[in-house]
Amino acid sequence: MTGYPWLVLISIAVALLFTWLLLIDAVLRGRSKGKMAQLAAAYRRFSPSGALPDRNRRVRLYLLVLAVLVILNLVALWLLLSRGPGNSAGESTSIQRAEPGGLSSSASPSQTSAPQGGSAEGKDIQLEDSADSAVPFQPVRIRGTYRGGADTLLRVQRWEGGKWLDFPIPTKTDQSGEFTTYVELGQPGRHRLRVVEPGSGVTSKPFELVIKN
Repeated sequence: MTGYPWLVLISIAVALLFTWLLLIDAVLRGRSKGKMAQLAAAYRRFSPSGALPDRNRRVRLYLLVLAVLVILNLVALWLLLSRGPGNSAGESTSIQRAEPGGLSSSASPSQTSAPQGGSAEGKDIQLEDSADSAVPFQPVRIRGTYRGGADTLLRVQRWEGGKWLDFPIPTKTDQSGEFTTYVELGQPGRHRLRVVEPGSGVTSKPFELVIKN
């Protein structure tokens, strides 16, 4: 499990914990109302002013702190969910989809016509191990490193019809040369993918992704 799902689960657990604490405190306070009434009556017999000291001040402060923590936790959870998967610090991510029977309308064919990897001036694109199978339209993460400088634009390509076709949304490297992107394929079968830097023509080694029915 990646860091993002863990953060979501921890946030939900903390929010539930605070909620249960508030409920338990409310139940205990309800049960103690009768005892507090008896204590107030007894105190008025001996106190000239007849006013009961504010013993609930600390309890109210405690509840206020819990309420603030619950609100902050819910805000943090909303931010995590709104960011989506893979958007952790230091990663440049994108999600791109290929419709069944072809790429999305904004994809374009590459001039390269041979499924081979390559490098220029000792630079190459190294991919980390990724999933080798998925179901239709399941986001598949592609992660790797390219020592071509920070903020270098890269594209994922798919081999189809004797050509490398670009996915529409590029990704880019961070300060350390790392990048992360996601692809979604809808057509079942075996798909040959790679990552390329369009400016220099440097490519990663192609790999195969199987989309199961």
